[in-house]
Amino acid sequence: MSIVLVRVDDRLVHGQIVEAWAPFCKATCIVVASDEAKKNRIQRIALESCASKALTIKVEGIEESLEDIESSNMNTERVIIIFSALKDIMQAYKNGFRFSHLNIGNIHHNGKGKKLTQSVYVDKEDEDILHNFLDMGIELDIRGVPSDKAVKL
Repeated sequence: MSIVLVRVDDRLVHGQIVEAWAPFCKATCIVVASDEAKKNRIQRIALESCASKALTIKVEGIEESLEDIESSNMNTERVIIIFSALKDIMQAYKNGFRFSHLNIGNIHHNGKGKKLTQSVYVDKEDEDILHNFLDMGIELDIRGVPSDKAVKL
């Protein structure tokens, strides 16, 4: 298994992911790591309905997703893993999930907080998490789609 993209996106699976990132990364599987989406049957069904013959979509709780991506079931997959919030990916990191690059696509906070791009607003907790990731040597890349110019923090 190869993780080809780690992303934070409060919209989870949508056109930017399915039509831009998945082909760009040659992804075969998207794992949505969200306790809230896993619990919400309607949201889970809607997200999973974006799958195709070439692209599997799984909606799992954060802990479940980490176990899944480490399992032998994923050996042949090229995986995009999406978290809905920075606090969720920090939780995953504290529980052993390691990555060297993090893409931040959409964080809205209803347009409140510090504006980093048209689609990324961060509050104080988010800023602290981002700086913690930078201090750990994790490369941050803020952009909606691969063709956008990446914004560095």
